[in-house]
Amino acid sequence: MRGFDRESKFYYNLQIAESKSVLPSHIRTMLEELKKATNGDEDFSYGGFEITALSGTAERSGEDWKFVARGSNRGYDVIPNDALKRLLKEGKSGVTLAGKLLDDDGRIRLEVSDAKETAN
Repeated sequence: MRGFDRESKFYYNLQIAESKSVLPSHIRTMLEELKKATNGDEDFSYGGFEITALSGTAERSGEDWKFVARGSNRGYDVIPNDALKRLLKEGKSGVTLAGKLLDDDGRIRLEVSDAKETAN
């Protein structure tokens, strides 16, 4: 991640390696650094963390649902939707998920809003 760009004022250039993961705690840290870099002039609140497409492998073990992202190998607890439940029931574990990343209780969880079979 890179910092605040004073020339474009509100622009924050996020460059993330495919083998790395970004979590809500990273975004909160970035926002705090932005506030410090601007001497408190810019104070952006954390509004949430939505993922539009994250590919990897999903599995269910008992009542637990897990997802491992393909590039970073980062594991997430999953709150599944009906589409993900159906895909896993059909034996399709390679999926692309969308949803909200939650960390309100110290656990990283992905609340799935959309699930599709990964193309490759």
